[in-house]
Amino acid sequence: MRLVVACVVGVVLVAAGCGAATEGAPVAVPPTTSVMTTAPANGAWDPCTIPDSAIEAAGLAVETKSSNLVGDLPISEDWMTCIWTNPLPTPWYFLGIFSSTESLDYVRDRGRFEQFEPIEGFDGLRFRRTTQYDEVNCGVAFGHPSGVFYLILDGFLSTEPLGDPCVEVERLARSLRPSLPLAN
Repeated sequence: MRLVVACVVGVVLVAAGCGAATEGAPVAVPPTTSVMTTAPANGAWDPCTIPDSAIEAAGLAVETKSSNLVGDLPISEDWMTCIWTNPLPTPWYFLGIFSSTESLDYVRDRGRFEQFEPIEGFDGLRFRRTTQYDEVNCGVAFGHPSGVFYLILDGFLSTEPLGDPCVEVERLARSLRPSLPLAN
């Protein structure tokens, strides 16, 4: 139960102020390099179009893919989301990828995240949640011509982290980068 509550709190903190996602979003052909995929009606890139082969190669459990952690209703109209957990035998986090037509500055200025830092040799910015509840979290954000997207790793409350969340989310971002939209 604590796990479900923690997941809901994390998603609500991220998506507060947003609406519900567009249903029936077109699915892009699995890319082999960085490409913009077909956008839903609101214009945001859909992270659930990342090929399963890329998700599996990154070390995430393909079968855990969800556009929402709780129920069938989308998290937001303005943000497209997709969430996975790392695979058994010892999952300790879930990874959410959020995408919007908003700008990277919007994400920086909203106050939900802080400590934005460039990552040497990489086009993303590392960040942390502003509100900390003894939780494990770290993210990587990218601007692109049609908006912004970010990956955020949140640890399960009842599970000790098996590594540094910033090292892990950066590893995931680097692994998935060829399947993500091109940067600005």
